[in-house]
Amino acid sequence: MKRYIVTAAVAVALTSCLNDAYYEVNTQSYSDFEFYHPIEQFGSDSIYVEGMFNGGNSSAYLVFASQRSGDGAVMTGGFGLTMKKDTLVADGRIMNGDDVVFEGDRYSPFPDTETLYPAYTAYGTRSSQGENMCTVFMQAATENLMPEHDIIFTDPEYGTCTPQICRILNTYKMVYDMMYEQSPYRFGKGDWLKLVVRGYLDGRETGSVEYYLADFRSEDNDGTEPDSLLTRWKNLPLTALGQVDNIDFELEASRNLPSMTVCMDDFLATIYIKR
Repeated sequence: MKRYIVTAAVAVALTSCLNDAYYEVNTQSYSDFEFYHPIEQFGSDSIYVEGMFNGGNSSAYLVFASQRSGDGAVMTGGFGLTMKKDTLVADGRIMNGDDVVFEGDRYSPFPDTETLYPAYTAYGTRSSQGENMCTVFMQAATENLMPEHDIIFTDPEYGTCTPQICRILNTYKMVYDMMYEQSPYRFGKGDWLKLVVRGYLDGRETGSVEYYLADFRSEDNDGTEPDSLLTRWKNLPLTALGQVDNIDFELEASRNLPSMTVCMDDFLATIYIKR
């Protein structure tokens, strides 16, 4: 089951006085990216991309954006939905339910990248049954391949959005690129991979949060193993962003990588609307 349960308190007021009326909502928008019938809605594909999509049945007033090279084309940047969340990767063993799909060396590449989508697969496991979806963020090499903003508050004229927390995890491909001995992008002493989340209001930055997804920077690190490597879901507090109307994610690294992705889930924000 999820590590925390969100109880959303919703207060709605409708008052009429002569010709005046207002609608007021105080709620928590909880984007867990779980939909009632995800396979029927999106097909059995591992990755689903729309120009904009909401975060599930408990999500309100927020949309998650992506950029594509054309209708029906692959995602070039931003957020997409992925069903590849419950794969277990530990000590070289890849599980599909109770079946062992692959066994090999630690940080080995997937044996079949066409069907297992390593760039969109969360590294590690979610033990809960039925929680089959999360979102994956892709960092494009150039700005024109990214959406204008990655997360958008849909009603800034009438209310406020204050992000609270989300959960993040490296994708299998990133761990492979950084850690597999035969990877041409293998990280070494001094290398790092960082996620930066920035909030914006009326075009001005409100605050930022950063987290090192991999870190080899300590003085005594010889480059063999990282000082830290995110291989389990991590809570990332977002209150430092303050009130926002847009949120941007960005992946930064100490060296050039062919593509950069990170999984995100359980995005919680406080929403206030008054019309």
